[in-house]
Amino acid sequence: MSLDWGFWNQGTDGNKMWADLAAKVSTVDPNITVTVTAPPFADYFTKLQSQLASNSAPCIVSMQSLRLPAFAQAMEPLDDLMAKQGFKADEWNPAALKALKRDGKQYAIPYGISTMAMFYNKDLFMKAGVAEPQPGWTVAQFQDAARTITAKTGKPAFGQSFSDLHMFSFLLAYNGARPVSDDGTLQLTNPKMIDAFTWYSGLSTKEKVALTPASSSDVPWGEQQFVAGNAAMAVDGTWNLSSDAKDAKFNVGVVTIPVASGGVSSYSANSGFGISKSCKNKEAAAKAIAVLTGADAQKQVAANGTLPARIGADAAFYEGLAKNYDAKNPGYSAQAKAVVDQSSKTATPFIPTQRWDQTTKAIAREFILAYTGNQPADTTLQRVQSAS
Repeated sequence: MSLDWGFWNQGTDGNKMWADLAAKVSTVDPNITVTVTAPPFADYFTKLQSQLASNSAPCIVSMQSLRLPAFAQAMEPLDDLMAKQGFKADEWNPAALKALKRDGKQYAIPYGISTMAMFYNKDLFMKAGVAEPQPGWTVAQFQDAARTITAKTGKPAFGQSFSDLHMFSFLLAYNGARPVSDDGTLQLTNPKMIDAFTWYSGLSTKEKVALTPASSSDVPWGEQQFVAGNAAMAVDGTWNLSSDAKDAKFNVGVVTIPVASGGVSSYSANSGFGISKSCKNKEAAAKAIAVLTGADAQKQVAANGTLPARIGADAAFYEGLAKNYDAKNPGYSAQAKAVVDQSSKTATPFIPTQRWDQTTKAIAREFILAYTGNQPADTTLQRVQSAS
């Protein structure tokens, strides 16, 4: 039987790796053939929404934890299906599994796990005479470093962002502010969020140490400007530990997000594979997912630069970092491991609302007004809350 598998484009190397793993499903069961389709990420979820609504979705569905609330209703709970495939929860990072659950049911099996971290330009820190930050550093230390780097290098120290995980992780670290309550309600106008967002937007308007997005369409502005060398620091996901080190023309450093009183070091998020309710061969799809997330597959994922969700496969990830980057940037792999280990201890899964896509569009439209000083922070949050 033939199973369709929808996945967003992973780039040349990533697409080849996943196609190879799809082919291995047939090795395990010659009766199953898995065919991958990989539209651009920007189109994937819009297309998937239409497919699920019309019962024409692929059998195997790739899903982000941030998007799960909006899609879970059209997906099949996996608990019983994967139990038949020998699935054992204790072999997985518990935060990775939790992020892909909804109402206590597992809707996707994760292939990666990510926390958020502060990436920094080692060369600019050295040029400014600022000591490299250490895991557990504080918001006060971040601000001191940002002021010095901006003054001595002539480049903004920090790249601001509209990206939800990136920006909200920094607000969480600042004072524990959370955009969504435990019961799934948007809470952008609570006092903690107003306090944290006033501080964050003030990095550009008050402190003058942040590079502001050029337009509301530049959602991942800060992280992109960091890799381009235009900002000394940016919050980014640990899924980019390998790619940032590869793409940047400077030595990349990584450290935990700085924390202030009441703050928590990071959100966690991840992606995985589930099954659409319309799939006619759910047991075969579960067997395929067992291969795609199996121990051997997770080692390949790790070697390709993604931190795997299986606990026993992460050594291959750090070995890959050491092999590819430690010669030029001594200690990078150890630094990455220390950051992931520390941030994972307190990281909390980012669980959004069901209307999160609408919220993120309003965030990009409104937050730029606060970043540029054209709208007060509390007014900005109120407008996004009302529009969502």
